[in-house]
Amino acid sequence: MAMGVPKPKTMDSDKELINRIRSFKEIKPDTDWAAFTKARIIGHEAVGQRRSIMSVLGEMILGYRVALAGLLVFLVAGGTVVVAQNALPGEPLYALKRVTEKGVALVTGKDKIAAANLELAAKRLEEINLVSEKNLVQNLPAAFEEYKSAKAAAKSKVAAQIQQNPENASQIVKEAAVAMKGMNDLEKQVYGALGLEQNASTTIDVAEAASDQAIVASLIDYLKDSPNLSEEQTKELEQVRGLYDAANYSQALDKYLGSTLNK
Repeated sequence: MAMGVPKPKTMDSDKELINRIRSFKEIKPDTDWAAFTKARIIGHEAVGQRRSIMSVLGEMILGYRVALAGLLVFLVAGGTVVVAQNALPGEPLYALKRVTEKGVALVTGKDKIAAANLELAAKRLEEINLVSEKNLVQNLPAAFEEYKSAKAAAKSKVAAQIQQNPENASQIVKEAAVAMKGMNDLEKQVYGALGLEQNASTTIDVAEAASDQAIVASLIDYLKDSPNLSEEQTKELEQVRGLYDAANYSQALDKYLGSTLNK
C-alpha cells in the first residue's frame, strides 16, 4: 500500500498554530506549586515573616562561637595548642596562643569576663619575666606591648561591667581590685628585677585613662560613706580623691591598690 503524501499546509492551519502559541501566555502556574517553589528558592522565613535583625545577629554570633570551639577542639586534638601555650611574644606560635586564649575568654560567662581578662593581663606580665630570664632581649619590646594592651583591655572590661551593672558596682570593683592588686604587686617585682621603674616602659592611653577614671570613681563612691574606715584609711581615701580630682586616674588607682583601703 502506497504511503500517503502529506497535504500542504493551508493558511487556516498556520493561523490556528499561531493562536495556540498566543494562548500559552494565559496559562498560570498552580498557586500551591508557586508558593512551594518560592519557599525552596528564598527560604520559608522570607515567605512568612522577616526575621528580626537581632535574631540573625544572634545566630551569627552563636555560629561564630561554635565554629571557634570546633577550631579549638581540632587544634587541641592535633597538639598544636598545647605547644603554643609555651610560646612567648615574638615567637611564631604566639599568635595562635593569643587566639586560643581569646576564644576561651569569649565563651566565658558575662560576669566572669572581667576576671578572665585580668588573668590574661597577669599572664602577659609573667611573659615579660620569662623573656628576661631566657635573655631574649629582642623579644622584650613585644612582651611589654602585649602586657600594655592586655592590661588596658582588662581595665576596660572592669569599667564596662560597672557601667552595665551600676547597682553592683561596689562588689564588682572590690572583686576586681583583688586581681588588680596581685597584678600590681607582680608588676613591681618584674619591673624591679629588670631595673625599671613601674610603668616606665608603658604609657597610659586615653582609653585606659577613661577606664581608670570609671573604676576609681566607683571606689570613691563606695568608700566615702563607709562608717568603718580607720583614721589611716580616711587619710588614704583623701589622697586617692586628691589624685582623682587632679585627673591622675592611674596614680589614684595604684594608690588605692597599695593602701589599706584594699583589704
